[in-house]
Amino acid sequence: MADKETPDEGAVEKTGQWVADLAEKVMVNGVGPMRGSVAWAEDRLSRRQGADYRAPGDDERRSPEDMKDDVDAVIARLIKESVAAAGTQGFVTGLGGLLTAGLTIPANVAASFAVNMRMAGAIAHLRGWDIRDPHARTVAMMLAIGMSAQNVMAAFGVKIGQKLGEQLIKRIPIAMLRAINKKAGFFLFAKFGTNRAAITLAKGIPILGGLVGGTVDATATAVIGRATDKVVRGDTLRAEEPE
Repeated sequence: MADKETPDEGAVEKTGQWVADLAEKVMVNGVGPMRGSVAWAEDRLSRRQGADYRAPGDDERRSPEDMKDDVDAVIARLIKESVAAAGTQGFVTGLGGLLTAGLTIPANVAASFAVNMRMAGAIAHLRGWDIRDPHARTVAMMLAIGMSAQNVMAAFGVKIGQKLGEQLIKRIPIAMLRAINKKAGFFLFAKFGTNRAAITLAKGIPILGGLVGGTVDATATAVIGRATDKVVRGDTLRAEEPE
């Protein structure tokens, strides 16, 4: 019998692919009741800017830097909405088979990943990243599942002191993203894939009637949102990190 504390390579790879697929579906297209990251972010930005709003691709649309005050305000709102969503079941319904991973991750935890992924993708988009690009999406995904800024930088071969900019990560060959996704698989196994982790999880995250969250999930979502914003701005050295 295989050692449950040491996952096999195939299971790790399968889990890494699962989380990458979930990120693509959530951020790009949306899932069930969840709109994709871009559609959600643009809706909130248009509400903020009113008649001054210009859609992506419009020649008159200002850069993220030129509308920094609006972007800052919208990101704060997105984080607030995500924290609230982490404590409701509205985003769980309709996710269906997406909550089946390569290891036993409780459905409420997988659903919280989806909430955090949508938030991370929306933040990255508003800061000028293209989340349709798998490089950018992978960065947002890794942060959304709780990986530290330093671990994300290391996965992409970025040294401490460098900014984790979109143009820098796009130099990584697309073939290497599979190996990077595998690191996410190892992270999930380390956190949720052992008996000890399962016990810790059961004690730390209240599960009641399928609700996503409680205080632990809401707090984690807030931390992940702030950390993601700092990372996509290139401010990784002071990025707040989840427990």
